[in-house]
Amino acid sequence: MPTALHRNGADRHVSRTGMALVVLLAIGWVMTSSQARAEQVSVETAAKAAGLYVKADVENVNGVSIYYRDIGARGEPLLLLHGFPETGDAFAQVVVPLGKRYRLIVPDLRGAGRSERMQAGYDKETLASDVRALMDHLKIDRAHVIGHDIGARIAYAFAVQYPERLLSLTVAEAFIEGLAGTAEFKLAAPANPRTRHFARFAKVDDSVNEYQGKEEELILSFMNSRSKSRKFIGSDVTRYTESLKRDGGLRAAFMNYEAFDRDAAFLATTDTARLSNIPALAVVCQNPFGNNLQRQLVAAGLKQTKAVSLNGCAHWIYEENPDETLAALGEFLGAARSGP
Repeated sequence: MPTALHRNGADRHVSRTGMALVVLLAIGWVMTSSQARAEQVSVETAAKAAGLYVKADVENVNGVSIYYRDIGARGEPLLLLHGFPETGDAFAQVVVPLGKRYRLIVPDLRGAGRSERMQAGYDKETLASDVRALMDHLKIDRAHVIGHDIGARIAYAFAVQYPERLLSLTVAEAFIEGLAGTAEFKLAAPANPRTRHFARFAKVDDSVNEYQGKEEELILSFMNSRSKSRKFIGSDVTRYTESLKRDGGLRAAFMNYEAFDRDAAFLATTDTARLSNIPALAVVCQNPFGNNLQRQLVAAGLKQTKAVSLNGCAHWIYEENPDETLAALGEFLGAARSGP
């Protein structure tokens, strides 16, 4: 046996070396596959995989450091504004088809994702000012502004403050505090499973104490209770979880809700006359109450408001039902005309 070992030593060494390499490669493949399965796809990754232009940067605007992505064609700009408990990565499934035609600006809003956590400034008037300052930095004069959930409230606050900067306005899946129906909505919200969290999250200290260390549990419970066609699991929301776990992330998220009364007071006093001819789109998921967003915008004087009700979703239009959402956006944006 020793003679045989000696005689074939070189061959056995080569064999062992080759096998070790194969094992290492296999381990690397498994780790890579596991990591791919275990991590939510980012907007940047989705765009780069499709060969789109991607620039990601952090810029200090309006006194806060905002992380943003500048993606895609050099066509008309689209600003995509996310909601709770999300980051700009909420748009990962639609960034490629949109980015082939439009220039996409996708920020993490103040307090979310990789943007700075601030002690204040979560009223939608201020958050809209962050967006305007980012546009100024990027030398974007006018844009199609698209917001979902909290982002829809910011988009509308942007519209009333800076109508001259709009090519069009799209708001989705939100109730905009301060517009028609606010008093009735506030009375009914505590009894509605879809809105009772408004008052709870507005108690910021209590909510932080309740959910600190339970960020993923909060996100999954919140998203799955408002989903029709998708069951979210931990690997679907890793970037949202990281966002809330970052120092001050939970508090910043809940501060958006704490500001709702101030948001309502602000919008109740704004002049919407300059919005009357702005192309607007109100998007909801089908529900027994119809398109309340459209009713709010029309009552506010936006005469060019179109309405869409999507079938395959309950709230997360970009993650539950991206195809139907893209079709609605494509038709609206294609018809919207740039002003002089």
